[in-house]
Amino acid sequence: MKHQPPSAKDEDMESRRSGFVTMLLFLASTHFMLHVYTELLPALLPTLRAELGVSLPQASLLVSIPLLVQILVNIPAGVASDRNAGAVMAVSFLINIVAAALIPASREFLMLLAGFSLFAVASTFYHPPGLKAASELNVSRMNLAMGAHIAAGSTGIAIGPIVLGLLMPLWGWRASFYLWMPPSLVFAVVSYLYMRRRSAAPVDADARTHRDVRSLLTSNFLLILLIGALAEAAFINFSTYITTFFTDVKGMAPSLASILFGLGPLAGIVGAFGGGFAGDRFGQERMAIMLTLAIAAALALIPLAPGVASSAAMYIVCRSLIASCIPLLNSMVAFNSDAERRSLAFSIYFVVMNIAGAVATSATSLIVEARGAAMMFPVSIAIIAPVVALIALVKRRGTP
Repeated sequence: MKHQPPSAKDEDMESRRSGFVTMLLFLASTHFMLHVYTELLPALLPTLRAELGVSLPQASLLVSIPLLVQILVNIPAGVASDRNAGAVMAVSFLINIVAAALIPASREFLMLLAGFSLFAVASTFYHPPGLKAASELNVSRMNLAMGAHIAAGSTGIAIGPIVLGLLMPLWGWRASFYLWMPPSLVFAVVSYLYMRRRSAAPVDADARTHRDVRSLLTSNFLLILLIGALAEAAFINFSTYITTFFTDVKGMAPSLASILFGLGPLAGIVGAFGGGFAGDRFGQERMAIMLTLAIAAALALIPLAPGVASSAAMYIVCRSLIASCIPLLNSMVAFNSDAERRSLAFSIYFVVMNIAGAVATSATSLIVEARGAAMMFPVSIAIIAPVVALIALVKRRGTP
């Protein structure tokens, strides 16, 4: 039998498959590299307090001020990304390098604040072009692409503090910032060249920005913004107060609670892949509804669990479920925005989520202080419960 040469259709399918894998590996590696710095601040707080005299009120500012900076920078980052995604992604890594150089050199609080605020700016610059690129890989596999992207970021979040802990006894905490600077520079160059090669001609966004914002705000997109706000408020409540619950209510040692908290991103790796795969297989809205119900159930079971071990196990399950849900919500943003304005759509989505997270944690802190850390569970359940009905409404209305 003669060997048949591959048809043009077969070659096209192979080219698409190769391009999908290459782009997915690129996005996963860049997201990993971006997030190796993300969780260094919580791990370093005791050292910064001892070495640089950072007070607890100042430590809270190291968290809240970068969040405010993110809110202010999100929309300009989205607009710029829709013009030139490669340049914006490259700049995010260059900003990370500047921050990584500034923090180890800090001898006063304001320099530390500037460094950690720059990390927030870098993250804000990266995500609109990164998520837009993930959404454009393959419509039928969008949720899997989003899941892989999030899983890689979770890996970076987990690896950063681990490397910090390994390097501190040998060369001190500053080495962990210097270590990632050379590969960050490589990724800045690669991001610019690779994204520039893939991107279409830049969009003339100057005259269209305000019109673009108005055209994005369809009824479906507004519903998704509300879904994202409620989900983020519940998720960040859970993440913020869970260690306080374990130490104050369950009597867990602070060191053990910290280790358990650190296992959350690792659980998220599995969850993000699973959620993405299930979303492509069974439908993103259907899976998002099921996962939201499962998250609410897990939130109810954690405080009711009879022992520390069972509560800890339910915590890991809940973190995995949350990670499973996030790529589906991101895909809903992508499906309800056109490609030309998708970076801006994600930026608006992140602004709303950041505001919701800041308001929720501040309001819940008053309840936790007055009634105890266990109260964050019913509060979070009450916040996330309407999400089920809202996603069902989006599903019934369909993608425009």
